[in-house]
Amino acid sequence: MLSNKTNPFSLFLILVLLILSTDNQADVKLGFVRGLIDQTSQSLSALREGITAMNSSFEQASALFMNANNKSGDAK
Repeated sequence: MLSNKTNPFSLFLILVLLILSTDNQADVKLGFVRGLIDQTSQSLSALREGITAMNSSFEQASALFMNANNKSGDAK
């Protein structure tokens, strides 16, 4: 059975598009917003890569120190 529910986001999007259609510089404003979203996306990707690299370094350091502790414990 098909549901007759309407997504409220769709109604909001239609309202925004209607409001933008009355603005002569809507394309300029949307271009600015698109650039802002693209830059935010790139920044978050770089942040995610940095956190992943930092986590990898911490895991390597942890393994290195745990291995060193195990070897020094065996020598006693």
